[in-house]
Amino acid sequence: MLTTEEFDNWCNRNNLSALQKKTIEIIRSSEPARRVGGGRKNVSGFYPSQKMGRSIQFESHKLELALIYQLEHDW
Repeated sequence: MLTTEEFDNWCNRNNLSALQKKTIEIIRSSEPARRVGGGRKNVSGFYPSQKMGRSIQFESHKLELALIYQLEHDW
């Protein structure tokens, strides 16, 4: 996730209004809005992320879980 300074710079580069910036800040700081379901062939679950300090939900063990694991172990 972007730092506060990086986020401010991104907002300035994209000419976002104060309302747009505030809306994005609320989304960035809120919890996920839904629980993952998983389809017939998907394997869903939770990955306990030490980096994020919470469990991350995934719906695909081949794509989403692989990316979560990669990001978790990337400095």
